[in-house]
Amino acid sequence: MSAPRPVEAEYLAPAEAALTRAVGGGHGCASFELRLQVLEAASARFGGFDLAAFHEAFGVRSTKPAAELLELAATVASAIERTPIHPALALSALAREALQEQDRKSTGAYHTDFRLATRLAQLAAPNLTHKSKAIDPASGAGILLAALTHAVCGMDRAKTAHWLSHGVCAADLSANSLRAALLSLASFTDDLDALKSMRARWYCGDSLMTDRKVWAAMAPEGFDAVIGNPPWEKVKLSRHEFLRSTGTQRHYGAQIQGLDEERFAAQRDEVASYSRRLLERYPDLGYGEPDLYIAFTDLFFELCKGQGIVAALIPGGLIRSQGTQAMRQKIFDASQSVSLSIIDNRARFFAIDTRFKFLAVALVKAGSEKSKREPIQLLHERGTPTGLEPTGTAMIGRSALAAIRHDLSLPEVRSHAEWKLFSKISEAGTSWEEPGCGWTPKFCREVDMTKERPKFLSFAAPGALPLVEGRMVQAHRFGVKGHVSGTGRSALWEAYPIGSSRLSPQFWIRPSDVPRANEHRAAVLRVGFCDIAGQTNERSLMASLIPVGVVCGNKVPTILFPEDPSEGRLLVWTAIANSFAFDWMLRRVLTTTVNYFLLQSVPLPKLTKDGLPWQKLVSAATELRTLDGAGATRETYERMAQLRGEIDAEVAVAYGLELKDMELVLQDFPILDRGQVALPAEANSTITRDSVLAAVAKRTGSRSTVWLRRAVEARALGAMAYVPSELARGGEEIKEEGDQNHG
Repeated sequence: MSAPRPVEAEYLAPAEAALTRAVGGGHGCASFELRLQVLEAASARFGGFDLAAFHEAFGVRSTKPAAELLELAATVASAIERTPIHPALALSALAREALQEQDRKSTGAYHTDFRLATRLAQLAAPNLTHKSKAIDPASGAGILLAALTHAVCGMDRAKTAHWLSHGVCAADLSANSLRAALLSLASFTDDLDALKSMRARWYCGDSLMTDRKVWAAMAPEGFDAVIGNPPWEKVKLSRHEFLRSTGTQRHYGAQIQGLDEERFAAQRDEVASYSRRLLERYPDLGYGEPDLYIAFTDLFFELCKGQGIVAALIPGGLIRSQGTQAMRQKIFDASQSVSLSIIDNRARFFAIDTRFKFLAVALVKAGSEKSKREPIQLLHERGTPTGLEPTGTAMIGRSALAAIRHDLSLPEVRSHAEWKLFSKISEAGTSWEEPGCGWTPKFCREVDMTKERPKFLSFAAPGALPLVEGRMVQAHRFGVKGHVSGTGRSALWEAYPIGSSRLSPQFWIRPSDVPRANEHRAAVLRVGFCDIAGQTNERSLMASLIPVGVVCGNKVPTILFPEDPSEGRLLVWTAIANSFAFDWMLRRVLTTTVNYFLLQSVPLPKLTKDGLPWQKLVSAATELRTLDGAGATRETYERMAQLRGEIDAEVAVAYGLELKDMELVLQDFPILDRGQVALPAEANSTITRDSVLAAVAKRTGSRSTVWLRRAVEARALGAMAYVPSELARGGEEIKEEGDQNHG
């Protein structure tokens, strides 16, 4: 998947074109130097300072006379003025050093979009005046400091000069980046003395490892504001990344060729040494490969004074990952107020996957141990062409969070009602580790699809085991797709209708080639689930029983329950996992992969083994398993939908949910029933929602009949519940296909 082009780049395309014409077609250092000088001239046009004096003050050897540079910059400045981006922010974006893919991977640097810079500045500015001290310890080209300057000082040039002269500090590894930050901020003022005073405080070097005296010299009492978009990568070096850094064009999974082992080992040792030093200085990093953003978050707090504010862009892992628990604890303990905005990349802030989620964090550092700790404000925001807009807000009490999320991971709830529902399910449920409950799982990735690939067979050799891939597993269905032809991305798969699941794999593997520790899994019944998922998918979790005689690829992790390996427990877990209530909870903590940590953070309903609800779930899941091989008839579809509705109702009641709770749950699944017949005067079918709520109303004794009436009317029109959109068809077509397959 190619990375999306950031919106910012589209806005700045005319300015970039004008800049390219001004600089000419050259490449290398000389061309980049001229580019910076033209941008400094554009900054002079906006700020009003003397360009020649600026170059003399900061030791820039002009490649052209100042008058000529100002003339070249005229079209650039004019193009900037026609964008919706503030000139200082536009200059910062244009002055950045170009980052190649491997540079981004090795440094973790992702340039800050102007909309995000403005949003962070808005979060920090209410706490500041033009007499405050602020720093960006990973400043890059200074777009955050530019946005903060505009937010704090506005159009008041006197206040701006004082702020720049006494309050603005920056640090970065790159001297070119600091130069870019300077020209960006210079566009606010004609006061060269203020700029010289500001630049004299800045630091070029590794902020994470610098002597604390450097920061004390900038702000002896600490900073009123720390703002930043720190690197988002781990400190590690793989062979793939090393080869890419040397100019080798390759993809992950390709055979390693041409590796300079000696040079690679030396660089790997260097990275490992840096990693150890980071871990010593920032103990909250934990163990293993350190995340740079966690170290920077720690540094932000260290630099911030009591009652000061930290405003930063941080990966979403801060609120959900297992490895960030210590940092979450530190943030909540040390912050008087915590505001976390969840944002995804659909508005193309970064040239990365549009599903990627990150946080705009605003933390007011507590002034003392007795400072009042306010509830956590959790916001959801989405990007617009020129900014961000809120889509939901929830206030989460810290003690309430600690009571139901011992690791302090935050669920992505979008309203007070969702937080209440999440809390209700959490309090009613039980932990997987509850002693004697029988849910203690044994997870396994049985065969690695990349590592073991050379051992795969493309034919069913005697004794070879069929290999199960993620696309072959859906809710209560095993063998939902069969391989037709091709391999990799060009492989063709056929989707089998409900009632016609069968095993038709792409690969087989000999038992002797299965990792020895996992060989026994193929000899027992277990459950498996597809681990590739998403919060906005039709459904997030899809699980089924995995029969004896097959082995699962790594995208289908399997589970056994050693305390109680009975088929009944496996069936009950499958029923729970495929329910809307469980799926809704998982969607609150999910990104794009169902890992074990996240899965086990969702509580299971309290069920007495062999009690009546337990028996109902076993019976329904057993019948569903049988029906999926009974033929693709309308009767099969309707009976399976009825059973799944009963399961959803039973699980909801086990979680203590009422009809209104399930109405809220089902709002989270807006793309169900695509391809189904809608009721008259309605744009989309809601047959699954209506069927589930009708089942819940019946199970809870509710007097509401509206859902049942809607479901009956929809079925009369040919709509069918619980049918994935890829299989949505009219009833007659299903009947005919069923006759063909099973006649």
